[in-house]
Amino acid sequence: MKNHIWKVLGAMLVGLPVGLYTAFVAECFWNWFAVPALHLPEISFLQWLGLWWLIGLFVRPSSSSENDKRWTLSMSVLELCVPEGKQAALKELLEANPILTFLEAFSMIFGQVVGNTITLV
Repeated sequence: MKNHIWKVLGAMLVGLPVGLYTAFVAECFWNWFAVPALHLPEISFLQWLGLWWLIGLFVRPSSSSENDKRWTLSMSVLELCVPEGKQAALKELLEANPILTFLEAFSMIFGQVVGNTITLV
């Protein structure tokens, strides 16, 4: 349980600055491109951040708690389908191959920041 709390806290500590940076880049891009091209008013950072969060409410996939429940159910079904002699091997395989490794998560975040910076430049 404590491990899960630290993962959630770490994701928030990394995800929040990346999300704020993404909103900043989008706001700069909007004020640079959309305002003169489409003759629309400028938008502040806080307005864009609120708009970004509002859009995220509608396009975000199902909540992580739903996904956690689905994964738990799927893994329970998998364990029931595996013969008793092979369950130890399955457990070793699952422990050796986590769903999302630190390196994969870091590369996703780094890719987002690099993409935002390229867009900003």
